[in-house]
Amino acid sequence: MKRRILMVTDFAVYLVDPDTATLKRRIALAAVDKICLSELSDNFFAIIVPTEYDLLMASTRKTEIVTVLVDATKNASEYELEVDFSNRY
Repeated sequence: MKRRILMVTDFAVYLVDPDTATLKRRIALAAVDKICLSELSDNFFAIIVPTEYDLLMASTRKTEIVTVLVDATKNASEYELEVDFSNRY
């Protein structure tokens, strides 16, 4: 596992390396298909991006992150982001 700073804007999700402050990945919100959440209290969630590779993350604030992603997607377009609860990714 690697530490990353997750930033969500109106148009994209950014992953930044906290040690070097460099951008590691940018995912356009329009490219995100759905979010998968673990049913367990293990803090894992996945951002599914069909046009690129998916992103698997762990955070103690996964509920807040998912809420922000769903709201940002809804505000940027009329599309509502699908949230899937499963223990299989």
